[in-house]
Amino acid sequence: MKYDVIIAGGGPAGATAAMECARAGLSVIIIEKEHLPRCKPCGGGVTAAAANLLWCPIPEKIVEARCSSFHSFYGAKSIKIDSEKEFMYVVAREKFDYWLVRAAVHVGAVLREGEEITSFDIEPGGVTVRTGTAAYTGKLLIGADGVNSIIAKTIRGPFRRNELAFCFCTECVDKENSDYNQGMIEIHYGPLPMSYSWVFPKRECLSVGTGGWCADVAGLKAALHNFLEKKGFEKQNVRGHALPLGGIRRTTVDDRVILAGDAAGFADPITGEGIRYAVASGRLAAKTAASLLLAGLDLKIKNLLIYEERCYAEFGADLKAAMSIARLFQRLPDFLFGMYFNSQEPFQKSLEIIHGRLSYQKYYRWFLHHIPFMLFRKVQPSGLKPTNRAD
Repeated sequence: MKYDVIIAGGGPAGATAAMECARAGLSVIIIEKEHLPRCKPCGGGVTAAAANLLWCPIPEKIVEARCSSFHSFYGAKSIKIDSEKEFMYVVAREKFDYWLVRAAVHVGAVLREGEEITSFDIEPGGVTVRTGTAAYTGKLLIGADGVNSIIAKTIRGPFRRNELAFCFCTECVDKENSDYNQGMIEIHYGPLPMSYSWVFPKRECLSVGTGGWCADVAGLKAALHNFLEKKGFEKQNVRGHALPLGGIRRTTVDDRVILAGDAAGFADPITGEGIRYAVASGRLAAKTAASLLLAGLDLKIKNLLIYEERCYAEFGADLKAAMSIARLFQRLPDFLFGMYFNSQEPFQKSLEIIHGRLSYQKYYRWFLHHIPFMLFRKVQPSGLKPTNRAD
């Protein structure tokens, strides 16, 4: 059978693209190298902004915790903020991803599990994808096969080391700490440059990890072990994975090929969040596929470039602004974190981004405008209030 769309990868980007393609009346197949549900190294945080992009609320049986309290640390400094509304849901990725894929299958997508794509060919009449056991033909290929995407490597080349972040994560049991069970997350900034450690609550355990820009992978793993020891958490099975730094312009289309999610390089360079942009790009990939295929239009790169334009307009410019902020913190970490931890306002603004109510572009403008005020607040002697006197 020849499909309209072949999708490489059954993660959030691939599953979302498959669902939207099937809903549009296209024949679509998902080729996933693992058998689902499969283990996925990840903190498991789904922001409110990401959840708002889904077609329905996340089922209660998949939600491990609903988080509305944020406790952040930088050295001896700390700030705690309680939000009126939940800003993040913690999930087990194997259950969350499986739910997304099953939803796509329910509306008509075909699923092939346990088949790893080994190669593909672009031909005048379509695309042929080969696995270790079969070959599939289609009109369009959506590469949603993650940061190590064979599709992306073929059309663009692999990510460079300085375009990647890396994280190590594990699950720990700590039933005595009630704060986590009540929906609080902890973020500890700066175990290494451009890194942070996290503690997310789950029903029976805690999701704990350390992630950062990819300059020192061995150091990140050591930092996680030190963090676990400091917190008194028992070391469990530690797993690691790479993720792309978003906000960098990259090629995401070729003749009969669209890249989505991590394969395209869509992840937050500050927080590492990828699910939000996986879902968003999966939807836009499907929208592009449907608009061209149903109209009988050519699938050459000149027409597929509309996908890049849509991605940039919807979230790409935002990721670019996030990267600009991240590079400021890369250059002046102590200076900027010192200002941040002198007031709750920057963190409250950041939570607005996670809620989906504020863009990084607007936050960046606010950030640049308020640096002088935050700096003034930082250098004010304790207990001394500014006055409006002019002597």
